[in-house]
Amino acid sequence: MLDFPEIKGLEEPAVPKMSLRDYAHFSVFCLENNPHITPENCLDHDTGERDIKEPFRLHAN
Repeated sequence: MLDFPEIKGLEEPAVPKMSLRDYAHFSVFCLENNPHITPENCLDHDTGERDIKEPFRLHAN
């Protein structure tokens, strides 16, 4: 397992909050541009793990 040191003291700028109208426009944009999402499967949370043939591996150089 990789062990990364914890970095303290860095403050990232706050993420701007999205208005409900912007969120609705963003959602429509995502749905229109993703042909795999349909009204029948839009609430599914399938990650596609069943279709994986070979597990993910980090290859050493």
